Amino acid sequence: MISAVNWPQLGVLTLRDPKAAAAEIMSWQLPRPELWMAAGVIAIISTIFSTLSNMILPLPAPYTDLFPSPFTLFTFIAGGFVLTVNVLFWTGRALGGTGEMGDLLALLVWLQALRAAAQFLLLICVLLIPALSGFLLLFIGIATLWVFLNFLSVGLQLNSLAKAVLVLLVSIVALSMGVSLLFSLIGISAIGVPANV
Repeated sequence: MISAVNWPQLGVLTLRDPKAAAAEIMSWQLPRPELWMAAGVIAIISTIFSTLSNMILPLPAPYTDLFPSPFTLFTFIAGGFVLTVNVLFWTGRALGGTGEMGDLLALLVWLQALRAAAQFLLLICVLLIPALSGFLLLFIGIATLWVFLNFLSVGLQLNSLAKAVLVLLVSIVALSMGVSLLFSLIGISAIGVPANV
């Protein structure tokens, strides 16, 4: 079934009608091991694009110190994704959601794939039409939030964008603590200084 999917069409549907796209993706009933594997591949791709982007337009020192190597960046992206999925799922359950972890995982993997594609487009835009990159970045941010909230509503079976917003806000608090822990595990303090200093 996956081999017959029109990916560009699904991408357009995701932006136009996220709930319909979510229902289609969830109907595939993909196995969790394959979804986690796909998430890992997407994290590698995102790391490559982010590294290339930082080579073209280097970030200020405090930010580059956070991710001194592509491996550190990959660890943050992949670890952050795993943490995000779990925090969103259990927060959603605590707030009345009845969705399954596999459904939410499938939706967030697809969203990550779209974000990787958006990273590539942004990289091309920076190289060819730098003046438009700011507008593209703004569009990507707004579109990501819109799709994300709808995916949360459908994937967790919250049946309400307001509840999805609440899940997101509560999850942000939990994730902030989780990210601090992740930083400490990879040897980085919250201000970008090695933790053993």
